[in-house]
Amino acid sequence: MGQDLKAENLTISVPNHGCDKDCPYCVSRMTGYVTNDFERMLRNHKKVIHVARAAEVTSVLFTGKGEPVLAYGELIELARLFNSWPLELQTNGIGLTDGDDRLIAGLYDAGFDVIAVSVDTAEQMDACRGLFARIGRAGLISRITVNITDLFGDVTFSSLLDYCRENGISQLTLRRIVTPENPKDQKTVDWIADNVDDGDYLSLMEQARVFVSGQGKLIRTLNHGVAVYDCGGVSFSYSDYCIQETSRGDNVRSLVFLENGHLYTSWNSAASILF
Repeated sequence: MGQDLKAENLTISVPNHGCDKDCPYCVSRMTGYVTNDFERMLRNHKKVIHVARAAEVTSVLFTGKGEPVLAYGELIELARLFNSWPLELQTNGIGLTDGDDRLIAGLYDAGFDVIAVSVDTAEQMDACRGLFARIGRAGLISRITVNITDLFGDVTFSSLLDYCRENGISQLTLRRIVTPENPKDQKTVDWIADNVDDGDYLSLMEQARVFVSGQGKLIRTLNHGVAVYDCGGVSFSYSDYCIQETSRGDNVRSLVFLENGHLYTSWNSAASILF
């Protein structure tokens, strides 16, 4: 572990208790699974905090090899250990759409600041309108992450911005669906090859470029090169390559605290273990 190791954020993968959505492009299936060891996570959390502070991380993201809300108790316990940083939860939203505001209130009380909901169809966006309203009422910031595949059909950058404004969503991210190096699930790789047209993502990004050049403005550029723009009051960013596998030098996008209790600099390389 180099003394000059720097990271944009710390990503915590909560214990995997399965998923309530069977995404055909699932990153977890392609990068593989590890064994849950929550006791080791609790044992090592102070070491992780020490390394994260030394690496100058500015935020903590909670995600999972499964759906993190299905591990709600462990999610809340971990959040309370790391809530001196701004916290973001990345979720498919299904477990939060049943109208039980206690779950969202619990996230707020544990220290979460942003709830990022990942969507891949227009129907899912419609189903999430009430959820985004409840997230706002709870005092949390909402982000929508749009996964671009042929499941979506026709969608434009302007229509996505309109949706955000109509539903009080502060942040919009476009996510390019890619296949990692040495994938562990060929069925998922084949689905991506058959159903992901890179032209769809590039078309939306070109529409975003045109919008930004005329009506938007650059807010900041993150250490790993991604720009964040103000698009009519909506924060817009993008993920060209959503799987962290390698990094240049000692600068990494994320430190990765997996559910086996070990800290890594890559999602799918056991050799990237730090401790």
